[in-house]
Amino acid sequence: MSTVTTRLEDVVVPEVFQPYLLQRTLELDAFVQSGVVLRDPQFDALASGAGSLFSLPYFNDLDGESTVGSDDPDSLATPARLSAGRDVAVKHIRNRAWSSMDLTAALLATDPLRAIADLIAPFWVRDRQRLLIASLTGILAANRANNGGDMVHDLATDDAGAITAAEMISDEAILVAAQTLGDMKSRLSAIALHSAVHTRLQRLGALLPVHDPQSGDLRYQTYLGYRIIVDDSLPVETGTHRQTYTTFLFAEGAVAYGEGQPRLPVETERVPAAGDGEGMEILHSRRHFLLHPRGIRWLGTHMARPAPSNAELANPENWQRVYDRKAIRLAALRTNG
Repeated sequence: MSTVTTRLEDVVVPEVFQPYLLQRTLELDAFVQSGVVLRDPQFDALASGAGSLFSLPYFNDLDGESTVGSDDPDSLATPARLSAGRDVAVKHIRNRAWSSMDLTAALLATDPLRAIADLIAPFWVRDRQRLLIASLTGILAANRANNGGDMVHDLATDDAGAITAAEMISDEAILVAAQTLGDMKSRLSAIALHSAVHTRLQRLGALLPVHDPQSGDLRYQTYLGYRIIVDDSLPVETGTHRQTYTTFLFAEGAVAYGEGQPRLPVETERVPAAGDGEGMEILHSRRHFLLHPRGIRWLGTHMARPAPSNAELANPENWQRVYDRKAIRLAALRTNG
């Protein structure tokens, strides 16, 4: 009686596997589904090209007032100047490998290709979210250091004693944070918060559910009209007496996303000597992509390799705001719960 063994190289067809994997990551990513992270064909092209730093020129908004006309032929209008600036995005180069021993259950599935992709996709979603949050952490620290913290409303303290209502999330706190965008606050559409802060809102009964019209399943919740994203990888600072949580408000398209094409985005290899000679297969998954908060230039002042690590993304010295405050599509709130 013969036994047929399913091999990684037999089921992982790159031309089928990679598009399915990428689609699953987009379906599972709350930041993508909420519109905070918006895929841009221009960024796809950049991520697929050579180099790791990409210049993104832009024109500043026109200001001043219109000129009142006259009937004096010698009175000449003075043309206003168009001013431009330059944003810079960095390419992220990431990879991860899994052995056939890690994927045993998926290999035994009816459709092993999809089963393996469904197993790997959540990893890449979590990894991309950690990368994004590291970037936001660095950007917020840079804003507090260089722009007077005009993107953040800070209520948190490290005082001894009980946390007061004034130090916790509330309608008023969120509205003040949104006001840092001035008359552009109406563009805000999503809020990302730690589960501990989310629990506080649940206790207040401030959340509204949005259900799927077909299945009736809960799709997401809203708060003050903002779509909620709950993520425990959001910044939590542990002080001497209490913790400080950072909550982010976003407008649609706050973060531009582009997916590149590594030379071999997925690859399998066999290690005959593994398992004391029984052999093992390894699946390599590679990603080249841009995930760029619009209007915040990547300086790369501290970067050991061609692409940054999460620790380097969280370094405020690697970021510089180049758009006007109102053109930056995010705001932040710091609370003790």
